[in-house]
Amino acid sequence: MTFFDKYSYKQKNLALLVLGVLLCAVAYKRSFRTTFETQDYIVELEQKKGAAVSSRETIRRLQLEIANINKLLGKENVSIERVQQGFLNFFAQHSSGLSVQQIEEVYTFDHPDFSINTFRIDLKGDYLSQVRFLNKLETRFDEARMIHTRFELKKDLATGKTDLISTLLLQNYVRSKK
Repeated sequence: MTFFDKYSYKQKNLALLVLGVLLCAVAYKRSFRTTFETQDYIVELEQKKGAAVSSRETIRRLQLEIANINKLLGKENVSIERVQQGFLNFFAQHSSGLSVQQIEEVYTFDHPDFSINTFRIDLKGDYLSQVRFLNKLETRFDEARMIHTRFELKKDLATGKTDLISTLLLQNYVRSKK
């Protein structure tokens, strides 16, 4: 081994140090780095697994929130014709002693994210029948929400008879298609 005899201990130690650093760099690049990346990937997968496990609960909670909002606002994305026909069917089933005096044209407010349809309906009949019907309308009709009611006595000039007219405002929301 005369090859290493011509170098001093300082040069041999320096070469050994350089060789050690190179071996550490190669070991890091070949095995340690992939181990660290794999460990980070495992942590990420554990987080995703936790999210997946709780996703059923999250979906159930969101569905309950949607149901509560639909209860407050009425079903969303129901067409104007379906709301009007639904109201007339509901009226036919649940009203007694009442008549629909007038259904006005639907007023639509457009927003970039949604549209609000407002329906104005005038009913004619006695007070108790109207209050009973309005209670059923508020609690059971879910195509739209009643937002306003106004009672008014109107006198028919031809017959001289006074009638109680209630004006209802119903609204439903339609999400804009993007």
